[in-house]
Amino acid sequence: MLELGRLQVVPVSDGLIRLPPSYFGNVDWRRHQALLSPDGTLDLPIGTFLVRGPEQTVLVDAGLGPLRDDGWRGGELPAGLAAAGARPEDVDLVICTHLHMDHAGWLVADGAPFFPRATVRFGAADWDHFVTRRAGAERTWQAMEALDRAGRLEPVADDGEPLAHGVTARLTPGHTPGHLSLVLASGTDRAYLLGDAVHCPAQIEEPDWVNMSDVDPDMAAAVRASLWDELEASGDPFTAAHFPGLEFGRLLRGRGRRFVPAGLGSR
Repeated sequence: MLELGRLQVVPVSDGLIRLPPSYFGNVDWRRHQALLSPDGTLDLPIGTFLVRGPEQTVLVDAGLGPLRDDGWRGGELPAGLAAAGARPEDVDLVICTHLHMDHAGWLVADGAPFFPRATVRFGAADWDHFVTRRAGAERTWQAMEALDRAGRLEPVADDGEPLAHGVTARLTPGHTPGHLSLVLASGTDRAYLLGDAVHCPAQIEEPDWVNMSDVDPDMAAAVRASLWDELEASGDPFTAAHFPGLEFGRLLRGRGRRFVPAGLGSR
């Protein structure tokens, strides 16, 4: 858990993704063997973040949902929320960093909103890609259309738009057209949630590594480079939706940039 002024940030995992190392292309993993499981896969959490503030309870990303197969093992979010002392009806606002299925999986369950009181915010440019053009999983666009009919959606179009007390949107397109990162701030304290702008810490040291699921790889790489400059200069803690342990850390420069866990945010 991260205490950030008047904000409390609790990482909650919905399960696990098992990716082949080739997800990043034909790259050399020798410097990053510690990130691989004994059988050689890259096992990453399906991260969500519960942000409690003085006015609202916010959930950043909505996990995969109850889907389990060889590569996806979701379904743990309800138990994780309960362990954090929260119920779905306690959530006032859900912010989806983007609309890939492992970030929107619990928006609707059994035909009804899983978070019965929550408004859902998402990057406006993702609507055309995932819903109008049906580029995403069927259950995702069906859920978004159902929430739209119910008047529960509020797309985010402006960089720097405040979404809740201490939570500000950053437009970080590339992974998807409407991908959002979030800046959390309380007093003089700040932290960043980067969604899938970066998938694993190896990409900090390996700027040429791209994700197979990046819609626009060149733009995604440019956005990451800009984020690294900003985070190196500020020293603010950050994490991303699939970082091991959903742990916060800082970006430091030695012989190249690297992610240094700060002992914050592990669960």
